[in-house]
Order: sequence, then C-alpha cells, then structure tokens
Amino acid sequence: MNPDEPCVCGRLRRTSRALTRRYDEALAPVGLTVTQFSIMRTLSRLDRPSLAELAETTAHEKSALWRTVQPLIRAGWIAAETEQRAQRLSVTPTGREKLSDAMPLWRTAQSKVSEALGANEAALIALLNEIELHV
Repeated sequence: MNPDEPCVCGRLRRTSRALTRRYDEALAPVGLTVTQFSIMRTLSRLDRPSLAELAETTAHEKSALWRTVQPLIRAGWIAAETEQRAQRLSVTPTGREKLSDAMPLWRTAQSKVSEALGANEAALIALLNEIELHV
C-alpha cells in the first residue's frame, strides 16, 4: 500500500464539495441549494414520481432524499400527495417560479465552471458517465 497514491473517491468527493459550494453561493439569493435546485429541476421533468422513483432517477438514498425534499414541501415549492400508498411528488406553481428565478443564477455558475474546464469539459462528462455506469 502506497500512502502517496491518490484515492479516486476522496478526490472526487473533494471536487464535488468545491463545486457544490460554488453553485450554492450562486443560488443563495433565491434561497436554494444546488441539491434542492437539482431535485426540483428533475422533478419538474417527471410525471408525479414516487419518492422511490425520484430517488432512483437522482441516485439518492430514499431517506436522505426525503430529508432534502421536506423543507421544499414546507416552503410550498413541492407538493406531496399520497396515492395508492405512495407519495407522489410534483413541483407547485410557486416552485416553478422559484426554479425560473434560480435558472439564470445556475446558468451563470454553469458557465463559469464550463469556462474553467475549457476543452476538457466534454471529456470530463464522458468520464463521469463511465464511472457512474461501471463502478
């Protein structure tokens, strides 16, 4: 075991935390974190998924996702309706307005990240897809 050998997981987690901070700072004026924004954005594209379906789509653990979704429900940005023993989630009209307000801020953060990555962006996305599919 070489203690100087880089840990891929550790490095990806540090990078993820740094990116999360950047996006969270960008979205702070509208009161969303990038995790909340991402969940709402994904939810807005789906047809009233259950929590389990949303968790699978977003690669979240169900209980962790529920903890993230609860404040959004309390804020009135996501609706949770029980239907046939499953909670169906949807973005409310107020939530859609919140997403609309957040989108320009997210795009600015996204552009800054894209600019920093330059020509490496497409290769990075491809590599991340490979990691997600095969590891």
